[in-house]
Amino acid sequence: MGMFFDVIDGLAARLLKVQSQMGKELDSLADIVSFGVAPAYLYTFVSPYDHWTMYIPSMFILIGSAIRLAIFNLKPDTKYFTGLPTPASSFFLIGLFIGVEFDSSIMQTLIDYPSIYVSIPIILMFLNLSKIKMLSFKQLGKNFNYNLFILFCIMTFAMLIMVNYKLAMPIGVIIYILLSIIYSIRFHK
Repeated sequence: MGMFFDVIDGLAARLLKVQSQMGKELDSLADIVSFGVAPAYLYTFVSPYDHWTMYIPSMFILIGSAIRLAIFNLKPDTKYFTGLPTPASSFFLIGLFIGVEFDSSIMQTLIDYPSIYVSIPIILMFLNLSKIKMLSFKQLGKNFNYNLFILFCIMTFAMLIMVNYKLAMPIGVIIYILLSIIYSIRFHK
């Protein structure tokens, strides 16, 4: 629901031309809860062990999201994101949670290794704070090549849902990252 309302409030603000710095800050405050606190909390449920040290990786999710959102607010609007957007990393983590909770053997097997459990938030934090140019769905319709990449990303995700909904979200985010890198290398030299 947080992702849905994040998209709707942004669209409404742009359509009504009521964007403001105060709105941007309040949006980021809501985003830190939806895309930082909530995924970090969910991530603790897939921990391979019930020990307090298994809460530490969740802090990387929260810290990475908070820093990413602060950096995003300081930068001018561009036609792409710099670093993995917090909704995308949350989408990955929610998909991971769904995969584990609904008994995807692949996800359950992966997350049972403490080293993988600890590595996932660190990798996501690195991607959040990276300088990698990521596709923005806000720019749809302005550039043919850009539209093709976005359309391919959406179609691939739709096919993944039909093939295996338990793996669709994490694999969809990985494909989004790879397509963003390919687009960036190919068209932003």
